[in-house]
Amino acid sequence: MTRTVVIGGVGPTVGESVARRFTREGDRVALWARSESFTEQLAAELRAETPGDALAAQVDVTDPEAVEAGVETVREAFGAVDVYVHNTPAPNWSGPLDDDPASLQTTFDTVGYGFVLVVDELLPDLLDGGGTVILNTGDFVKWVARKMAEQLAPEGIHVVHVFVDGWVNGEAVDESVPDEKRADPDEIAAEFLRLVEQDRDVWTFDIDFRPWGDDAFRTRR
Repeated sequence: MTRTVVIGGVGPTVGESVARRFTREGDRVALWARSESFTEQLAAELRAETPGDALAAQVDVTDPEAVEAGVETVREAFGAVDVYVHNTPAPNWSGPLDDDPASLQTTFDTVGYGFVLVVDELLPDLLDGGGTVILNTGDFVKWVARKMAEQLAPEGIHVVHVFVDGWVNGEAVDESVPDEKRADPDEIAAEFLRLVEQDRDVWTFDIDFRPWGDDAFRTRR
């Protein structure tokens, strides 16, 4: 079955890898970001290189009007949405001595509120056909995903909280970090696909991904 997938927060590494993985499956993928400079080029590559389809849309997931317009764009092009991956980057708040409250507000708005806002807009599609929503972030807003799962799982919607505990390999990672401490974004994307295709008898809710060479459980939660 061909799926319609929306990825909120597409950039190099995880967002790009997830988009490539699902379009290789023949799925239709919407690439959302605040800027289309990266996503427009990626969408063109995916249309040319994979059996799937892709479109880019400029969407700020904290803006209700932008989210509504973005969802309408996806429905007009691809139909009802089956999968949503919330992959928005946000700054880590490092504490009152090193940071200010504004960065914490930005994190909560982008990750927590943005996730809820998008899923709320997608609810008619998800409730009608079942589907999967994945929140890719730290533990600090896991309670949001849990509350969502409590209500939506009985309605046939798979809610997953994912935390990548370590460096995701990419140009932004310092060269001093060894390969064994880097998570391959393509492998993360493959795990996302497995989560989407899980049988509902064994749905995963909370999962950490960690590169094999990094045995330190981090506190960036």
